[in-house]
Amino acid sequence: MVFTSNYRKVKNLLLLTPVVALILGLIGCRQAPPPQPPDTTAADETAIRAAESDMVKAVVALDAAKAVSFYTDDVVGMSADAPVIQGKENAQKYFDKWMGEKPEVSWTPVKVEVARSGDLAYTWGTGKMSVKDKKGKVTETTLKYVSVWKKQADGGWKIAIDTMIPDPPKAKK
Repeated sequence: MVFTSNYRKVKNLLLLTPVVALILGLIGCRQAPPPQPPDTTAADETAIRAAESDMVKAVVALDAAKAVSFYTDDVVGMSADAPVIQGKENAQKYFDKWMGEKPEVSWTPVKVEVARSGDLAYTWGTGKMSVKDKKGKVTETTLKYVSVWKKQADGGWKIAIDTMIPDPPKAKK
């Protein structure tokens, strides 16, 4: 049998047709990526800074209930002077006891970083705490802290993990 050049062309086209159809089918099945949520990073950072400022005011006023209101129900607190505190109820007990010592406290966030996802953030910063003992002697401690913030269903922010780390005492000369 003698094959003509037209027969070979038709045969090659017939073999190529399913490959082209498969490629076109795969391209057509490719899904578009889901739309990115709007970037609310700047607004979230502002909201967290405001919430942290309000929490500082509550602590300075020795208002334990108000201070604890900035925490999630399942908050985890870590401090050098206490075991791990879990849950808002235990945080309330800790604050009640600690604030009974009438500490003078201040802290300032150095950085607020919000995840691009918009659901988590952290703050870190430095502060000071002064406490009088029963004899009236004042002990001042400098500290650093990290707080992990979690966006709530209502769009507000609350602290899910909170740490406070006292600096080591200054060496005596």
